Amino acid sequence: MTTLRRFSLLLLAVAALAIAVGAPIAQARVTVAPDDVVGQAAPKLVPHSMLPGAGKFEGPVYTLPVNGIEIGYRQFGHGPDLIMVQGDTAPMSLWMPYLLHPLAKSFRVTIFDNRGVGYTTDDLSRPITVPLMARDTGELIEALGLQKPTLVGWSMGGEIGLTLAEQKGSLLGALVSTGGDAGSSHTVPPPPDLIRKLANPNAGVNVFLELLFPATPAGGAATARFVHGVESIPQEKVSPRTLRRQEEAEEGFLEYSGTWRGLPGITTPTLLTNGALDPGVPPVNARRMHARIPGSSLSIYAGAAHGMLFQDAERFAAQIAEFSAQAGGVR
Repeated sequence: MTTLRRFSLLLLAVAALAIAVGAPIAQARVTVAPDDVVGQAAPKLVPHSMLPGAGKFEGPVYTLPVNGIEIGYRQFGHGPDLIMVQGDTAPMSLWMPYLLHPLAKSFRVTIFDNRGVGYTTDDLSRPITVPLMARDTGELIEALGLQKPTLVGWSMGGEIGLTLAEQKGSLLGALVSTGGDAGSSHTVPPPPDLIRKLANPNAGVNVFLELLFPATPAGGAATARFVHGVESIPQEKVSPRTLRRQEEAEEGFLEYSGTWRGLPGITTPTLLTNGALDPGVPPVNARRMHARIPGSSLSIYAGAAHGMLFQDAERFAAQIAEFSAQAGGVR
């Protein structure tokens, strides 16, 4: 059964929203991967990639050969390293400036596009999987020389982070997963009526915004802030081919038990966060992972849904800084 739990969740929401509000769209760079690069290549600056207005502080995009593809990334801020991993099919342009600004005061922040998305290329000879994207993330950390970074992953990005912590946790200083799960049959999916609603090809943008933010005064304010943020940042395109390939990766993760089995062996300090009202990734998943990861911390945000990190951006950024400091990431 297809869960459509990611239902190209983030991309569909932002693409529909961008059309609705008339946000400019950046040119996508979804191509077949170049030949593998031998040795350590220097990053390449992408011309004319500076963001306007609210996103200017994020700096230009650079690309770097990693794991058979070229990954596009931005770096900004000062302090110990923090790397942020986006969710299913979402470009790094979906990280809102009002979340990144407070993080940049405490960290040197690296954001990047997952394979096939935005400025990052794809290798069509390989199926996209969550473990493969975890390897991409680990090799990017090594290629950039990040020192025990704190990894923050949202939705599928949280799953990528958990998988990397299970595979090669020595790379990380701390892990924060929000709105993610560990795959396998132990994952609790969203209710069937939500799946049907989101699968409707005529579903409007409000259907997706209601997934991110609850129908409360606080949720309404968060929705307005998010819409304004999307409107202020040119959003990168994602091809239909990448939509399909990443959706297949998510479906495959629900059948992959390696990350779930490996949770008890994770030694990276781990914070699991979730919205209490998240209909797409019910918070029971975070509680189950918390019970399996030794010494992990759990934080359920009351009154928030899948977009909790945007609804409570300042609180979330402060919690990341505090948790990283406790883990030894901030000195």
